[in-house]
Amino acid sequence: MMSTLIKRILPGTVLGAVLLLSMSAWSMGPHHGHDPQRMLQHMTERLDLSSDQQTQIEALLQEGRDTVAQDHQRSKEIRDALKAMRLNFNAGEAQRLADELGSIGSRMAYTMASTQASVYQLLTEEQREKMDELTAVRERRMEARRPGR
Repeated sequence: MMSTLIKRILPGTVLGAVLLLSMSAWSMGPHHGHDPQRMLQHMTERLDLSSDQQTQIEALLQEGRDTVAQDHQRSKEIRDALKAMRLNFNAGEAQRLADELGSIGSRMAYTMASTQASVYQLLTEEQREKMDELTAVRERRMEARRPGR
């Protein structure tokens, strides 16, 4: 039961982290990493961001990255604690940790969506259209790499 719960929560947590870290990869290729500066540079080139937009987006990306880094660290601590229970399993503590892990996954998903929306709102209508096009291209590329999903 517990391993089933963990198996259901952990992928969502990991997905949330990955999505947040790659959210500005809307317009980036598959091998560009998760460096906020590089993401901002790429967005600037693709969307012709103004210096004001660059400053605001940089702050949003850094704030999101900081939040995710804290959550990622806590998730690792929780996973380690759950692994350590293999010899001396405590159902109540394991459930509490699994619940916290789920909360972290939810928070990470919210942070991603919030950051994404905030960035999108800073764009002009023309930039939003371009972002939508780049997002669609990226989604098709990602889907093509994942056959059968």
